[in-house]
Amino acid sequence: METLSSKILTHFTTSSSEGLFPSMLAKDVIRKFHALAGWDTQKQTITGASSMLAGATWPDLLEATAELLSLPLSTVQAWHDAVGPVHGNDKPVNDMNLTELIKKFKGMGMVVCVCTSDSRDSAEMALKNWKIYDLLDAVVTADDLSQDQAKPSPYPLRMLCKKFNLPVESSIVVGDTCGDTVMGRSANAGLTIGVLSGSGLPADLLENGADILLPDVSFIPEFISQISSNKRPASPEEEKQSRRIFRKVSAAA
Repeated sequence: METLSSKILTHFTTSSSEGLFPSMLAKDVIRKFHALAGWDTQKQTITGASSMLAGATWPDLLEATAELLSLPLSTVQAWHDAVGPVHGNDKPVNDMNLTELIKKFKGMGMVVCVCTSDSRDSAEMALKNWKIYDLLDAVVTADDLSQDQAKPSPYPLRMLCKKFNLPVESSIVVGDTCGDTVMGRSANAGLTIGVLSGSGLPADLLENGADILLPDVSFIPEFISQISSNKRPASPEEEKQSRRIFRKVSAAA
């Protein structure tokens, strides 16, 4: 995000933007941009699961930025295009082996798809860098949807289920933002999992559709195996592990 801010600051002050803002004013604009988007410059993190950076599409963010700066949308779009795939070089949130994880899901008979509010260029670049793009059955991005079809609308999930001839009630939605969990709830997904490895806070995710919370996506295969077998771990150590793996809504509410 700081790299993005630096690039935007350059656009604000160089001849390519016709010197729209003096240097000091441009810094104030960056501060306002951070507040608009939902970026905490002190903690270097997204402010929450409902912030624009967490859940809004890039068209949403660009329109809001144009309004903030009282500039034509075409000007802000040109800056965005010049910056390029913003999140394409992002690293996974932790060091888990994503390739093996996706293969494990596939081995469980799952259709594995990604639905993101990011652009297709950024999403595909990141997924290819993580070596999982070719393992996915489908990738839906903000570029594929109208603004009213994007998360938290149920449309993307229903579209994917229709594509693969699967009942929505058999689907599992996993996400770290309220946009993800609201999509799962409004589409009537069979299970909506909130993961705590991103921007979402437990209370926010539970209040906005998450059925359960997990620390991160690596806990999903074991959790699904446990609920599929319909039996509780017997030993104290297994019971402790179970509590670490998942949290019941009734206990977290």
